[in-house]
Amino acid sequence: MSSGNVLSSRTLRVAVELTGSGHHPAAIGAAGTRPISGADYWVELTADSVDPLDLTSFPPDVVRIRATDLRGAQQERSRVRAETLAAGRDPDSVTVLVDLEVLIAAEARTARKELALLDSALESPRTPESLQYVGTPVGLAGLIADIQAAGVADGVTLLPLTLPRVLEQLVDGTLPWLEQRGLVTSAEAVDEALRRFDLPRRQRVLAS
Repeated sequence: MSSGNVLSSRTLRVAVELTGSGHHPAAIGAAGTRPISGADYWVELTADSVDPLDLTSFPPDVVRIRATDLRGAQQERSRVRAETLAAGRDPDSVTVLVDLEVLIAAEARTARKELALLDSALESPRTPESLQYVGTPVGLAGLIADIQAAGVADGVTLLPLTLPRVLEQLVDGTLPWLEQRGLVTSAEAVDEALRRFDLPRRQRVLAS
């Protein structure tokens, strides 16, 4: 079995890591932000009852990676798959998720302005921890779909730079776009993530 980066037919996976008021160091106390209720945590936002992701499993069935660009992420995924094969396991038994920092708003320029304001509060320029997307919820959805379709990674762990607004935009815009195209099914864990910020449950729209 090849461990290369063939176009993926695997289920797209989307997770989120919620921490403090967001992953940007200037998010604490910024306008419109507030910290998560309870401990920081990682949760999958997409549902797969047959193969749920578990960060604590051994041997691991999910591996998180970081990269500065898409090519780097693809190379890192290849490395993980090659090591899995060398260990005598099916590479498809491991889901590789790339970390993706996100700051989204209804308009891309609003998101860019918000990031610039956050960055201006720092004493020195900030370097993203991994891939970064600043723009709209739909633009983010398209990027996530492309990452999986091109075999760059099997999905993403989203790192919201501010909370809770980015989480709301994900739930209201990004996930519905992916669902409407049959790429994901939102998990019940989405409502738990919203609850951590005292936000209302999702408004589910039944198909006609």
